[in-house]
Amino acid sequence: MSETTPPSAATTYRLDRRFVLGSVGVQVVGAGLAAMLAFVVWEWIGVLAVALLLNAVRLALLPPAVVRADAQGVRLGGPLTGKPVRLAWSEVDDVSIGGGQLVFTRTDEGSVVFSLAHLGARGTDFVRDVYDRLNAANGYRRFDPDADPDA
Repeated sequence: MSETTPPSAATTYRLDRRFVLGSVGVQVVGAGLAAMLAFVVWEWIGVLAVALLLNAVRLALLPPAVVRADAQGVRLGGPLTGKPVRLAWSEVDDVSIGGGQLVFTRTDEGSVVFSLAHLGARGTDFVRDVYDRLNAANGYRRFDPDADPDA
């Protein structure tokens, strides 16, 4: 998380393009088939072709949000990744990283696992954001490696 973004501001992380391109490709193929059927069989299927093509362009330009973090908690998941799960920072007992996954251990002994691959290069930003927001929510003093220990 950058120093200019306060932990209280909401941050949205979008699905990495490599996961979106498969869905875009399927929709473009579907639009092509619907357009072909519109010329041969039913004209009204052209509306479906246009709708599929517009949705494919929308997905390519603006991938769906899969993580939203704010001062109260985090929402993990969304379209193309899984059912969204909302966690309040007060429910999180521990966070660990392993095998490209971020594991949120909850106070009720359960855990929520989120694959950082869904975020691509922004995965490390999200991990830093989670630790910053947990520190802010629980009142911890953030470790600063550049601080003078004698000060």
